[in-house]
Amino acid sequence: MIGPLPYIGGKRAIAKRIIEIFPEHTTYVEAFCGGAQVLFHKEPSKSEVINDLDYEVVNFFRVCQQHYEELLRYLRWVLTSRTWFDLLENTEPATLTDIQRAARYLYLLKNDYAGLVRHHVYTISITQPPGFNPERLPESIAEAHARLARVQIESLPYEKILAKYDRPTTLFYLDPPYYARKLYRYNLAHDDFVAMAERLKGLKGKFVLSLNDLPQVRAIFAKFRVREIEMAYTSQKKAGRKFREVLITNF
Repeated sequence: MIGPLPYIGGKRAIAKRIIEIFPEHTTYVEAFCGGAQVLFHKEPSKSEVINDLDYEVVNFFRVCQQHYEELLRYLRWVLTSRTWFDLLENTEPATLTDIQRAARYLYLLKNDYAGLVRHHVYTISITQPPGFNPERLPESIAEAHARLARVQIESLPYEKILAKYDRPTTLFYLDPPYYARKLYRYNLAHDDFVAMAERLKGLKGKFVLSLNDLPQVRAIFAKFRVREIEMAYTSQKKAGRKFREVLITNF
């Protein structure tokens, strides 16, 4: 299935190719879940955890998990509109209920240019329908609710997630912010990636880490196995162009 959240840097297009290299495991943990497309595409594991520092992400998935019918009721009569988009963009999320906040976040990302997270830009649709489709929402949100029913949802620094869930039978999937890019609310500097590589060396479990393919990335994670993977840009401006990512593993 496809997760309901469009998200810049999301792995919807290559989720199945990532899952193909997953080793056997009991516990599956996404340390930087974002839109959680890999989770939504894979078969359930015995124990599953998604984690993100961004409260908008965490709140949305918790509402899908526990209050999805109320979320659908709230979105029932919402239509694609620049005026509505601007109104929600200028609304302080902290003033809303959790359900209103989840609805706001989904609406903004669905009508956003390329699923931007740090700031939202209304996109017009000329050759195809808008991304926000009220008729598809009930099915999409209900599917997400069913998939998340037994998933544990955390909002902690990834370091704490590694420490809490590391076992020989754990598989971590890490999809951190891209190296040398500032696309998210929480981004990582060079030294943060160096520290990440050191932490990953000590894991008891297995991990798969996806990042943009740069010489600096390959140098930092040189002690691990590196696989190349090609992705297509999802933004309209770069449609048809491709770029490479790497999948870094300790197996």
